[in-house]
Amino acid sequence: MTVTVEATPKPVVSTKGRAALDDLLAKRVDSGLIPAATFGATTADGPIYFAARGERVLGEPDKGQVDDKTMLQLYSMTKLVTTVAVLQLVDRGLIDLDDAELIEKQCPELCALPVLTGQEGDALLSTPRTQPITARRLLTHTSGLAYTFSSPLLAEWHRLNQPPLHHGEPTTKGFEEPLVFQPGERWLYSIGIDWAGILIERVSGLSLQDYFHQHIFGPLGLAVDDITFVPNDDVRARMQQICKRLPDGSLVHGVPMRPLDYTADTIGQLSGGGGLHGTARAYLRFLQGVLNRADGILSEAGFAELFTDSLPDTPEVKKGLAVMTVRTNYHDPEHTANDAQYLGHSVGLVLSLKDSVNGRRKGSGCWDGAAKTHYWLDPASGIAGICFTQLQAPSADSWLRVYNEFERTLYDALE
Repeated sequence: MTVTVEATPKPVVSTKGRAALDDLLAKRVDSGLIPAATFGATTADGPIYFAARGERVLGEPDKGQVDDKTMLQLYSMTKLVTTVAVLQLVDRGLIDLDDAELIEKQCPELCALPVLTGQEGDALLSTPRTQPITARRLLTHTSGLAYTFSSPLLAEWHRLNQPPLHHGEPTTKGFEEPLVFQPGERWLYSIGIDWAGILIERVSGLSLQDYFHQHIFGPLGLAVDDITFVPNDDVRARMQQICKRLPDGSLVHGVPMRPLDYTADTIGQLSGGGGLHGTARAYLRFLQGVLNRADGILSEAGFAELFTDSLPDTPEVKKGLAVMTVRTNYHDPEHTANDAQYLGHSVGLVLSLKDSVNGRRKGSGCWDGAAKTHYWLDPASGIAGICFTQLQAPSADSWLRVYNEFERTLYDALE
């Protein structure tokens, strides 16, 4: 399904609306309901709202407050940047989204992987892959790949066979995990976009760090101190502390899912699916660049592709998307009902196929990061929004209510 979008509106936030947004942020952070948080919104022309509040390190006010220089672990927010890079290479004729031979040539390790089919005792059963893997399937989570948390079968394989994903080797070994279904048959959240990142490196001849900064971040005026795969001492010193929600609702210091002490020499294969660290201001600038094709990071064709539903129109595929979006408490339950009847998935975004009661319009796209960093792009309204913290908590967390409150308050503030 193609969603027609035109990024023509350029609203502003009213004075009254700005006060309402400031008040919401202050109340939710100061009450202790959530850790330090950042709200932001932009049009294609630039930010229309930005505010950050709270202690950078929970319970340690001497470490300072969060601000627009505070670094965050972005995790799966990286995926959209990888998609933009792929779409740029499509424009240059170096990638065809539907060319299976390209993947066979550039990613032979991936194409040699089997498909897990079950388990008998301690033995895992598998069969050869019979359906093609394409860049589109990697980007839309229909390639057959998975994450261990989304597939018990893969988790068992990983337990028996695989070292931790981030083991520091400059090879693809950490991503050479078997498929769990034939490509195209289902939707399952996956490391497919990590393989898309590997594809980018191989066809461009650049590391993801260099490609992103030369072709995406650099043209937007962003430096490695703003957004990076490899945190240096300055970046680490500005990092917001990850918090963890305890069963009683209280907040304590958490532990990052990925180590922060690696260097360019020890980081290993860069993760196009979840490796970036950056400031909220930098990510908002990136979203502005996506909305504003005049900045040159996305062509008109690339922009249209980003907001076009790429999922096969089959019940099994839609069911997979519904399971994931319900599990993560996607912002609008009406959209996830009846096997996600009002959701789609493009090469980079979960798409809203209907206006939301929270504010975003039909044709909007969104995703988030594991530490509760959320964004959406709404071309019909002409805005993009971010709602960031650093929190490890169950999906059904009070943070999601704050995210929805921010979105609704923002749309009510537009004029």
